Amino acid sequence: MKVLMTIVIGIALGAALSLLFAWATAALVNYLFAAAFLTFVFGTAKITFWQAFVLNLLTGLLFRSSSSSSKD
Repeated sequence: MKVLMTIVIGIALGAALSLLFAWATAALVNYLFAAAFLTFVFGTAKITFWQAFVLNLLTGLLFRSSSSSSKD
């Protein structure tokens, strides 16, 4: 039972952190980058929360370390 609760809490915490990071990414892209640059490159001045969420997901997959070290 403790293992199941640990897994559920871990998944909930991971989901909450990913939503928080998506909000932070949207804020950074929308307010720190110049709107003219975003309009020139992407055709839009702001990105939505869900676009930022997917952007975080894709960059996490792209830059995740896939190497594992095992100590024998």
